[in-house]
Amino acid sequence: MRTFNKNCLYHIMLAFMLFVGSSVLAQDPIANNLREQFMQLSSFEQLQDPSPEKFDAAAARAVSFFDSQQNSEEFNETTAEIWSGFFELTFARDDDENFSRRLEVLQAEGQRQHAAIPPEAIDHEQKPFTVHVREALEVNRARRQYYERISNGATRKVSLLYTSLEYSLLPLTSFFDRWAHKYRRAGIPVLRDDFVPMANISSADKPLLRRGMLDRAGRRELRKMLRAWQWKSGLAASRKDFLKVQLLALNAVHDLRQMELRHNCNLALTIHFVESVGLAARNADRLSQQYAKRTDNFYRAFIAIQISGVRLFSKVDLQAQPFHRAGIGIIVNDLPAIPFP
Repeated sequence: MRTFNKNCLYHIMLAFMLFVGSSVLAQDPIANNLREQFMQLSSFEQLQDPSPEKFDAAAARAVSFFDSQQNSEEFNETTAEIWSGFFELTFARDDDENFSRRLEVLQAEGQRQHAAIPPEAIDHEQKPFTVHVREALEVNRARRQYYERISNGATRKVSLLYTSLEYSLLPLTSFFDRWAHKYRRAGIPVLRDDFVPMANISSADKPLLRRGMLDRAGRRELRKMLRAWQWKSGLAASRKDFLKVQLLALNAVHDLRQMELRHNCNLALTIHFVESVGLAARNADRLSQQYAKRTDNFYRAFIAIQISGVRLFSKVDLQAQPFHRAGIGIIVNDLPAIPFP
């Protein structure tokens, strides 16, 4: 009887939250659609395991995140906490049974958005994060055919993994762009210097300097290193200690490059993410000093989404390494140089 009552209570809560979300989020169809899909995942999970802790751990984070999109006030401490928790749940908590399902929801929505809106219809000035991800998608889709041709189709899985992860970011970039636009209207240049254009990347056929692979021990070392870095950097970001985030990024880049040298391999995308975190932290620190900490909470969330995704995106590097051994520069030649440090 107790289990039945808990299930009844859960479904009452679920129905109420979906009803409230439908009315509160009516002005934001993207947030509303994603919210309902995430709630459906939580409902499915509850049927598998009726314990109320399951609902609290995942559904509440998703509900809070999508509901926060309607907040028109300053991007505050609570908003930063909610967003950071959602990114951890979505990109870093790979021990969660709904982890892959949540990614699939974001990927499907990202693909829909990408197909529905042509690149020329997006304002680079108003949507810098969205433009950056879409440019990366276009580069990878364009080069996919070349890599597949010289690998007899073998690189297809790497390209699909990479683009699917990029699609999963796309539904979230508009939320950042919307808030950044509010700051820029107030004269604060948020997200102006955080993205490097794709125009200056290497040619797809550029020869590789390193053609090795991480062995099993090397992969364990990489996972351990990235977990530790994520935890330390996430803690520093939560405290808005952007100088500490920069120092941790510097140390991580050094350690990753040393790992590349020891194993004669490439970890280009992993390093790209860590360098991007360092660059964002440097910009966050500069704007914090210039504008009396008004941008601190926003940059905490912006840094958090990148920190959360590092281990997930590092899998692309590992899948690409066998093709590096064959001299194919997939991923390595597809990333722009980030000015950090």
